[in-house]
Amino acid sequence: MKLGYLTPLSLESIATARRLGYDAIEAGAGWLTGSTLAEIEADLPRLRDALQEHGVAVTAVAIYGGTLDAPVAEAVAYWGRAMAVAKALGCHVVAGLTGRDNSLTVDDNLPLFRERFGPIARRAEDEGVRLALEPWPGGVQGHGPYRWTNLASTPELWDRLFTEVPSPALGLEYDPSHLAWQGIDYLRAILDYGDRIHHVHAKDIVIDRARLARVGVHGQGWWRFVVPGLGEVDWLGALRHLRLVGYAGDMAFEHEDRVYLNERWEEGLCLGLRFLRSLVAAY
Repeated sequence: MKLGYLTPLSLESIATARRLGYDAIEAGAGWLTGSTLAEIEADLPRLRDALQEHGVAVTAVAIYGGTLDAPVAEAVAYWGRAMAVAKALGCHVVAGLTGRDNSLTVDDNLPLFRERFGPIARRAEDEGVRLALEPWPGGVQGHGPYRWTNLASTPELWDRLFTEVPSPALGLEYDPSHLAWQGIDYLRAILDYGDRIHHVHAKDIVIDRARLARVGVHGQGWWRFVVPGLGEVDWLGALRHLRLVGYAGDMAFEHEDRVYLNERWEEGLCLGLRFLRSLVAAY
C-alpha cells in the first residue's frame, strides 16, 4: 500500500511529496467547470518526468463538482479525459463525486445518475480504470438551507447507485470520517463493500458529544476533521478490515485539519504520514 496525500498536481507538489517522505500523491485535477484538467493534459510529459525523477506515484486522479449538474455528453467526456490522464500518469483510479440536483428527490436523481454514470462506468471497464466515489454528503449542517452535493454518502444509497449502474468498475473512495459523524459503522462498511473499495482517504474526526447533546445533529460545531491519529477513527481496525477483504489499493491523506493550515500545513502532512506509516508498514 502506497501512502500519498491529496494535492493539486504540479511539478512543485511532486517535489514536495518526495521531500516530505510520501510515496505518492492523489492528483487533484480540479472541478468539472474549471481548467485544471486541461492544464494537466497540456503538461503531461513534464509531469510524468517529474514523477519518475522523484520516485513518486499517483494513487488516483481526483475530480470534483456535480456530475449530475452537467449535460450528459459533457459529464461523460470529462470523466473520460480524467481516465486518460490517470492512465498516462500510471494509475487506474479516478475519484470524484456524483453531484445531486437539490430540487429533486433521491428517487428522481437516480435516472440522472444512471444516464451519466452508465456510460462513464462502461468507459472505465473498457479502459481498465476504477471509479471511486467519495462519501461526502456536502453542506448539510447548520439548520439549512442544505446543499447536498453527492448521492454516494451512505450504504443505503450505495446500494441504490450500484443497482442503477451494476458495473464492477463503479465503487467507493472509502473515508471513515464522513461515515463516523453520520453515525454509520465505518468498519462494518468495509466488510459489506470490500469489493467496491477502489481507493482510501485517510482523514480523522473529533466529535464533541457534549456540544452534540446541546445543538443536535443539525447544529454546527460538534465535529471537525483532524490529522489521522488525532481523532477517534480506529485506524488499526480499519486497516485490519481492509486486509480481511483483500484491499490491494493505496491510501491518500486528505488534509482538512484547520489547526494545521497555512504555515503549519506541512507540519500536519508530516504528522499524518508519521502516524500512518507506522500502521501501513505491517499491512
